Amino acid sequence: MEVVTYPAVFTPQDGQILVDFPDLPEAFTQGKDMAEAVEFAKLGLAITLNDKLGHFEPAPPASDLAAVAAAHPQAVVKLVTVDLDQY
Repeated sequence: MEVVTYPAVFTPQDGQILVDFPDLPEAFTQGKDMAEAVEFAKLGLAITLNDKLGHFEPAPPASDLAAVAAAHPQAVVKLVTVDLDQY
């Protein structure tokens, strides 16, 4: 089991919730509501990290949640945790 946790920025826009990971700019997604956005965020995080690790690239260190929240005061910032072995 390889569990990872990264902060994600959830931004409502045009009836969707956009999700970005500051530490992994290539891992972005969206959902129609917060529950769907969180599920897609888990999937996007797992796919991105598994791809990096599969190409022998190191996973970047996770930023501090408070620092990310301070940088994005208009958004909801949450930690997203995923077990990479499940994807």
